[in-house]
Amino acid sequence: MLKKAIVSMLLLSVSCFSHAGLISADFRTESHLPTYSQSGAKTYQNLAAEIGGGAELKNKHLLANPANWGGGVVWMDFDPLSSILTLTSKDNWDFETFDAWMSNILFSEPGESILGFSLLSNNLVTNGIQPVLSYTANSLHIAYSSVPVFNFTGGQATFLVQTGIAQVPSTVPEPASLAIFGLALLGLGIGRRVSRR
Repeated sequence: MLKKAIVSMLLLSVSCFSHAGLISADFRTESHLPTYSQSGAKTYQNLAAEIGGGAELKNKHLLANPANWGGGVVWMDFDPLSSILTLTSKDNWDFETFDAWMSNILFSEPGESILGFSLLSNNLVTNGIQPVLSYTANSLHIAYSSVPVFNFTGGQATFLVQTGIAQVPSTVPEPASLAIFGLALLGLGIGRRVSRR
């Protein structure tokens, strides 16, 4: 109960500056066992996917499977109303690495960008492995890694994506500029006094 209340408060506070104005993005996942094969990861990809209306990345988006790995099917779904990205594993096969990306994100507002990215819940893989998260102004990366292997759980992991327009800090005048401005004001004041006489 307390955990739900905290998550609700977090979502409410974030919604004050979160626009969630994502229009489209490139979605990609890679599942791999590099110790056992160097031929490459099992890869799913959906480029310029429109945001909303269900999972943006799913089974039909298989791009490559050079090592013929089984499993590794993870759907990606971004909900623009809550700004939550959900990863859902569709199997429980074992892997050593799993990466998920949202990149080339297009926003509805000029100047909008990603301001924060955090984990909400984590039941995607076994062994208690925590994902490593990183982001730029228009991309996200989630990385799970473990040797020995982890298994997908058939469960989910959810992530809060904070978006908005970054505040540009106001410029502070240099001391020399302030001194010149002060002298100009002093000169104007003296000039006014002289002209009154």
